[in-house]
Amino acid sequence: MYHDTDKDVCAKWSDTLRRYHGTSCELENALQARHQLGLSEFELLQVLGGRCGAEQTEEVKMKDIETEMYLSQSALSRTVTRLEKAGLLERAACDFDRRANFLKLTPAGRARLDDAKPTHLEVLRRHLD
Repeated sequence: MYHDTDKDVCAKWSDTLRRYHGTSCELENALQARHQLGLSEFELLQVLGGRCGAEQTEEVKMKDIETEMYLSQSALSRTVTRLEKAGLLERAACDFDRRANFLKLTPAGRARLDDAKPTHLEVLRRHLD
């Protein structure tokens, strides 16, 4: 059985970092220029869009979203605040747990997400195909 040398493993890691950095930078720039969204904002809308139905009636606990995001709790909270101020999502306190918040896409948030998805896929295909 073949095992990578330490040098091979380190080279693969460096290649992964270069690919990630190049892809994420281009995603950030394209989403910002075309849709006025940062990458973390798009990712949050995408997570909500995958959970919420087309009617946007389902609310998702912010705590549940934390497990799907790569952001710290404070970075996620700042991202939610930016999207809430932009009218792209709504935040509501939980009636039975005062520490919990529910998030829900607004119609404007759904529209922005739908408009941005082709840009996201275009960049990913260019870097990952």
